[in-house]
Amino acid sequence: MYGKRLLHCLLPLCCLYLLAVILTGCGKGSDGKEEAGRKTEIVFWHSYVQHTWPALEELVKRFEEEHPNITLKAQYVQTGDALLQKLAASTAAGTAPDVCWVHIDWLAPLSREDLIYNLEELAEKYGGLEEEERADFVRGMWDISHYRGELRMMPLEITSLALAYNKDLFRKVGLDPDKPPKDWEEFVEYGKKLTIRKGKDVEQWATTIPIYTGLQIQSYTVWLWSVFLWGEGGLYADPGGEKVAFNNEAGVRALQFWVDLQHKYRIGSMTTPEQGFESQKVAMALMGSWDLPHLNDMAFDWGLAPLPAGSKRRVAPLGGEFLVIFRQSKHPEEAWEFVRWFVTPEIQEWWSERSKYLPVRLSALESPSYKAFLETDPGLKVFAEQMPYAYAEPIQLEQASEIDLLLFEALEKAVRKVATPRKALNDAAREANEVLAKAREAERAQGGEQR
Repeated sequence: MYGKRLLHCLLPLCCLYLLAVILTGCGKGSDGKEEAGRKTEIVFWHSYVQHTWPALEELVKRFEEEHPNITLKAQYVQTGDALLQKLAASTAAGTAPDVCWVHIDWLAPLSREDLIYNLEELAEKYGGLEEEERADFVRGMWDISHYRGELRMMPLEITSLALAYNKDLFRKVGLDPDKPPKDWEEFVEYGKKLTIRKGKDVEQWATTIPIYTGLQIQSYTVWLWSVFLWGEGGLYADPGGEKVAFNNEAGVRALQFWVDLQHKYRIGSMTTPEQGFESQKVAMALMGSWDLPHLNDMAFDWGLAPLPAGSKRRVAPLGGEFLVIFRQSKHPEEAWEFVRWFVTPEIQEWWSERSKYLPVRLSALESPSYKAFLETDPGLKVFAEQMPYAYAEPIQLEQASEIDLLLFEALEKAVRKVATPRKALNDAAREANEVLAKAREAERAQGGEQR
């Protein structure tokens, strides 16, 4: 009934549309391409932070200058659940963007429903991705771009984390501003000096415990915590891919450290002032390379240092964003041209210099001109120098988004002292493994039905 009512409502509009097409001479040739002289419009959804928008405007302008037959329409969509909800609504309505900027944990759901292209199809049809080019991508980023052996996402840029610290506040408490903490133990020692109390009130915090509630970015909080997990020698997922591993002893130690920052050492809090680092109410904070344009506007003397080492290893997270092309795109060739162009070594180097994201191409990272540029940008140089020990887990669980939410809740419960770190992680792991088991069962059942 609903379908009939919808058809009844749309039929007059369809007739008007067809009439308009006839009266205007259709506007397209018989092959469905735009007539000569008209540009093809590619819609590109992204969630770049505002500090990156000027660089993105430059990128759009350069692409259109080099591709005069294509108009690139870049549209901002809030990241997290908001972007996922908009993608779900647009694909249901048949109005998905041609190209979209996405996070790694969306690889499985978008691929399972076959909403996005296997990029190998487009490479075979329109060219690109020769063997030499594939080998030039940073290996970890290239590997996690695949879903069940198919290249469903194009790695676009590398992100990582470093320790931002206020040199002026270091000087005030007698700390050497040129010697940031080398490990988390020393981080605590520094933190005790950098936390300043007046009676029961805290006038200055050493750090923030990065559990961001109410912002719909639970996966980002989990990514931050993973640095501590990996530094303790732990893993998020079991190498077999059928269960999680974050509740092992390494995970308990990593979460206990976050709890201790607030309750034992009393140098950090989940409720530090908003924009605490920027307002000089927080002395040290984990920040990404994308924050550099914003940091450069700070009126105080700040520094950037490699992440302190864990008790088992020094590690920096290897993250980034990816580009996907939706199967609903009416212009897959032009969409593919944009994706290919964006990840060429020349554009990757140019984009990094303006956006402060690191290149995904090895030839760009190693080029003499890029290395010379890093000497003029000491902040970005810190991120680049962490690449030898940057890490991304090779096992990407298909239900990562759902599991991240469970893990986020465990982190929050522990820091709020609603549960011990061990209990919070064990409870989250049990529920996560149930999610994984149900997904496997559903897939087996679906396979049986198809047979």
